[in-house]
Amino acid sequence: MHSREVLETSEEKYCPQNKTSTQLKHSNPKRVKNNQQNTCEFPFYDLSLGSFVCLIFGEFFFMDAEVVVYLLSRKLQNLLQDEAIAMTPKVKGQVQRTTHQLKWVRRLLKQAEKNQALSVEMNSIQWTTRLLSALYSMDDAIDTFLFWKALQSQRHNGLMMMCRQPFTSFHNQFVFNKEIKDFIFKTGDLLKDRQQLDIQDVADDKIPRPSQHQRWARISGFCFDDESHLVGLEEQAKNLVALVVQRAEQGKQPAVVSLVGEGGSGKTAIARIVYNRLDIKRHFSICAWVHVTKDFKVRDVLVDMISQLDERIAKEPLLEDEVKWRLPKLLERGRYLIVVDDADTPEFWEAIKEVFPPSSLGGVVIVTTRKADAAVPDGSTLQVRPLNDEESWALFLKMLEVTEDRLHNSQLIKFKEQILKLCGGLPLAIVLMGGLLSAKELTDSEWSRVFKHVTAIEDILALSYHELPSYLKPCFLYMGLFPKAIEIPVRRLILLWVAEGFVTSLSDGDMVEEDLAEMYFEELVCRKIIEVVRWRLDGSPKTCRMPSVIHDFFSSKARNIGFFQIHSKVFSPGKSQLPARRLATYSNIPFSKLHLSHLHSYLSFNTLKGGIPDGNSSMFLDKITSKRNRGVFKVLDLESVYKPQLPKAMGALLNLRYLGLRSTAVNSLPVSIGNLQCLETLDVKHTNITTLPDSFWKLRNLRHLYLNGICLDSLERLSVEFSNKLQSLCGLSIGTESLVAETLSKFSCLRKLQLTFYIPTSIKIDWAAQLNKLHSLRIKSIRESGERASIKFKSFKEQHNLVNLYLFGGLLRPVDSRILPPNLKSLTLSKTGMDKDPMPVLGKLPHLNILRLLNFSYTGEEMNCISGAFPQLRVLKLWLLDRLRKWVVNEGALTSLRELEIRDCRSLKTLDAFHQLTSLRELILTNMPPDVADYVKGINNTGRGVFIKEYHWEPSPPML
Repeated sequence: MHSREVLETSEEKYCPQNKTSTQLKHSNPKRVKNNQQNTCEFPFYDLSLGSFVCLIFGEFFFMDAEVVVYLLSRKLQNLLQDEAIAMTPKVKGQVQRTTHQLKWVRRLLKQAEKNQALSVEMNSIQWTTRLLSALYSMDDAIDTFLFWKALQSQRHNGLMMMCRQPFTSFHNQFVFNKEIKDFIFKTGDLLKDRQQLDIQDVADDKIPRPSQHQRWARISGFCFDDESHLVGLEEQAKNLVALVVQRAEQGKQPAVVSLVGEGGSGKTAIARIVYNRLDIKRHFSICAWVHVTKDFKVRDVLVDMISQLDERIAKEPLLEDEVKWRLPKLLERGRYLIVVDDADTPEFWEAIKEVFPPSSLGGVVIVTTRKADAAVPDGSTLQVRPLNDEESWALFLKMLEVTEDRLHNSQLIKFKEQILKLCGGLPLAIVLMGGLLSAKELTDSEWSRVFKHVTAIEDILALSYHELPSYLKPCFLYMGLFPKAIEIPVRRLILLWVAEGFVTSLSDGDMVEEDLAEMYFEELVCRKIIEVVRWRLDGSPKTCRMPSVIHDFFSSKARNIGFFQIHSKVFSPGKSQLPARRLATYSNIPFSKLHLSHLHSYLSFNTLKGGIPDGNSSMFLDKITSKRNRGVFKVLDLESVYKPQLPKAMGALLNLRYLGLRSTAVNSLPVSIGNLQCLETLDVKHTNITTLPDSFWKLRNLRHLYLNGICLDSLERLSVEFSNKLQSLCGLSIGTESLVAETLSKFSCLRKLQLTFYIPTSIKIDWAAQLNKLHSLRIKSIRESGERASIKFKSFKEQHNLVNLYLFGGLLRPVDSRILPPNLKSLTLSKTGMDKDPMPVLGKLPHLNILRLLNFSYTGEEMNCISGAFPQLRVLKLWLLDRLRKWVVNEGALTSLRELEIRDCRSLKTLDAFHQLTSLRELILTNMPPDVADYVKGINNTGRGVFIKEYHWEPSPPML
């Protein structure tokens, strides 16, 4: 249906009295909550009838285009801060004119959101496409201008020219000025006869700029909130547990349980709750969780399953038939629980059911699906019911982080009945409303409009997006580029946001773009429109995802405006009216004819699991490097794609900011990589790359460098220019102490440092005290023979930002409170050879969450944890402490400990400390005497409820 027809249909449905819309205006930035004055963090716009009609049923045209306008405006503002631009009056004047024109465009789009008549006049695919085409052309013109300017700079510096086209500064300015004039003409035509309208100015959302950013402070508590996903779902989770356990104990045939529910009903959450329960872990020794996409490949799903059961087999080049043969062999080893999430086609189960073998031990497969006809016919079916009012309200209050008592004086309690009716018992709708209200509070009139015009979960999704600040919208939409339900590494996402230019550059204080990107991420999590899937043990987020229903809704919106395109069995970028700017590929289907001259980013998720090289991306990369307009290309991310063939002409991509090759098994980098002077992130971790081309060390703008144990004889190559911006330096090995202190002390921006020293005696790391921005430090000191060497250092006492410390090597001074970082959260010691009990000192660290005492870190026979020690410690690992015979834990110590692992401490014959570990949930014993396991199992059988697991490995792997 044409967009104007959609709008008129929605108007007829929701505007029977043909009411006029109220104007969009800024509300008072002060808000009242619990009778207390609080400042609202972001300005709130009055929600008008016209805004809702356009927002929910107008295909998001104005809001999506507004995102593109916002990004272009930020880019122009950054351009005006460029010294070369400021010294060129003609170019500066044209940029200012363009900025002024964009203000009018943005005002008109905002006015269209409010004004129903103007919306109908403007809301056409043709009008929107013309506007987006002009915006994207201007965006390309800026990148091309900067590209030629950088190329001229390289020429003056004596570097080889990569292009034959003649270039002069005058020519570049001439072309850029022409592009600006074309843009002003095109947008002026779109704005024709509308500038006389009473259109209010639009203020940018205020970007938060705290004086000191505390990493993950807003969301780190979520990591330890084990009950957050249980609210309202406890009864249904218990029913599923009972059914799963019952079916596992019946017969030899694998039992199948289909969990059926509409999008947002909580079926995946229920399955996840059951999957992670300790009693389920005790019952099933083999567990795996796989997600099914619309264009699923049976082989990849099964290899994903194998990778969770045995990583070694998953790395082999396996054909589909071989996968189907190997997988049953793995499942026969014990009682298994497999979750197949989001299987919405009946054909899928038919394609994979043969891999689940009969087992005398029993096996269960849980299948979650939105469609009743996709439920497995011969299995059990559980229909996920909506939450009742009591459960819904409890979940709503949980999302707001308030109690019923605190609501008595709040206006929110007046709308309880309407809120419950609006959400309809859907957990996702409740969570989204809670996330929305956690950021701002609605007035009575605003609530009335919400209840009148928001009737479905799609409307709540639209409202949640509408209320995002402008600077968060591109970051949020970008996540739709990733395959649905995939776990996105937060590290990867943050660096991609920065490389894409979504994060406003900062010119004041100690904060950098990565800090701001982390704050954006926190805000999206707090608003509940993205979720953290896995947490690191120190409380920082490890992976995240966009919930499936949200992904379905917004990914299509982003594709419609050309924000990105997707190449897969289901989607084809060739069908879009707008050229591909960001392109993601999900499958190995050959590319159709594509216009690549506007391409900014390419991400491949065609991982081809099981050791099959990716030839499709290789041919595509050759096409990119052969295009004349390659100056706009910024991001190349092939993480986990198996052995892509990198083009020799990669150095032609002079504007490349991000090169992600992690876990690709590539063997080398092209020599031309030294031409990538804009490169900010290079990630070759977990590859076969052992050396770097000489040209690499000419790069001056690197911010993040992840290597794979590449060894340098000395640090002479790490020049001063190389260290100016570097924040992460990981995976570098050094063969001499020469120039180490002199060089590394100049890396003042370093936040993460991981080095291995291969030296004959000892290494001094006193230079680390000068790196006051360090968050994480990992040092290994090893002799050429493989034995430990020594580490010398004075003190980390002044390292207030250092929260993660790993030391491998003999310590030449005792560990005491005068040398440890005061805010340490994670500490790992290996081969340190301490002969004095370290627990009295380490127990005083107030923020320590994780402690790992590994191979030969402590050589004494007794450890004592006194009362009050380790108040925040949640994870403790004791590995290969050969002489440890006795471990005493006094009452009041280790009160937060959840996970304990003891490995190869064979002199430890008993575990009396188990009595005092009252908060313990999981105990892992590896290669321990049978008496230890029998002892703790005896205590556990009295009602402790700790999950105890035993492993026996022979011989024990070397622990580093």
